[in-house]
Amino acid sequence: MPLSRSLRIVALLALVLCAAVAHAAPARPTTAPRNLLLNPGFERGFEGHDWMPAGWDTSEAGLPTVFFGRDSFLVRGGRFAVNVANTSTLYPMSHNWSQTVLVGREAWGRTAVLSVWTKSNGQQGRAYVLVQAYRDTVTRMARVWGVGRDDARRRMSINKVDDPAVDLGWARTQFEDPNSDWVKREARVYVPVGTNVLFVRIGLMGTGQLLIDDASLALEATPPLAPMARNTNLLRDPDFEAGGLAWEWVTPPFEGARTDLDRTVAHNGSASMRFSSMRDGLVQTRMGVCQPFQGRAFAGKTVRASAFFRGDSLRTNSYVKIYAQGTRGLLAQSLGAEMLSGSFDWTENSATLDVPKGTEHLWVWLILNAPAEGTLWVDDAKFEIIGDAPDASPAPAKTTTKSATSKRTTSKSTTSK
Repeated sequence: MPLSRSLRIVALLALVLCAAVAHAAPARPTTAPRNLLLNPGFERGFEGHDWMPAGWDTSEAGLPTVFFGRDSFLVRGGRFAVNVANTSTLYPMSHNWSQTVLVGREAWGRTAVLSVWTKSNGQQGRAYVLVQAYRDTVTRMARVWGVGRDDARRRMSINKVDDPAVDLGWARTQFEDPNSDWVKREARVYVPVGTNVLFVRIGLMGTGQLLIDDASLALEATPPLAPMARNTNLLRDPDFEAGGLAWEWVTPPFEGARTDLDRTVAHNGSASMRFSSMRDGLVQTRMGVCQPFQGRAFAGKTVRASAFFRGDSLRTNSYVKIYAQGTRGLLAQSLGAEMLSGSFDWTENSATLDVPKGTEHLWVWLILNAPAEGTLWVDDAKFEIIGDAPDASPAPAKTTTKSATSKRTTSKSTTSK
């Protein structure tokens, strides 16, 4: 047999053998994303403490009606779960288990996925899982140095009023189950360039007990941005008919202050949001509802937010506001929205903003300034892209002065429908 023909036969046999081996070889197992949380199953205890799990922290309310614990009876997996219980809503506060995760460039441009199993016992109010992306160098260095946040700020010569913490991403999943078996909850947030800390919070705003087990925080690839349609309402549950759980409910910790879903007063449909009993506070702050958006999708666009407001003896200003934030803080905010106060029937209010380049995080707010007397309802909100911004370059944030803002006050009283 000629040598060249022999070589061809050997090569052919080798190819057949390789194909057979490749067909018979099992597929390699896919590597699961790494869990960034410490002690995700709450199995390890904190040295010198009776019930605190290692790696986790709890919110501080200073109230005797709030209880945290590590449970060995009601668990989903392993030997332990944790729980938080509350018996009073006199002061509107969020009570949660939390963990701080330091991240770097490996997280930028990816999506942080928080998943956790929860069980509700006698829950009245809203429970939630929340993941936040921050540029917070003070917190980061406090962890690196092993000191408190105030000590870290002093080492860095940063005053409290100059604290450079910036929220760059925010995702909360809320649920109202009065009682449930173990249910898997999930929240996902895009991690912008510049993020150095991720905060994980799992808790309760209301009364009852929430049990928590088997948590995970992992980084996943971020899908490409989908095109954003113009003149389309981008808000979730804009008319609050689904219970308002897609919104952030912002209630300052003033005694008796209330943010409620109202099923008796509405502009359209059967629901609105009501803000009341917010008079007992010492400092002025925001109160209202808001939704966050990933800012990259809106950079270079002109956006408009609007909603219908109704007031009863409201002795403060209420308005619509849009904030655009970049990695270094506030880039721009909407100006010139009408300030509504007094007693008035349903009135549409709106604000527009040219979203600057470099925007990473966008907030749409329906706000009133608290503390204040009176009651405010909001309903039928809308947030949409209305065109391309004429100049999308970042500009210093401006502050609206009272003298430069229009104000609407009427004497018409309102009654519930």
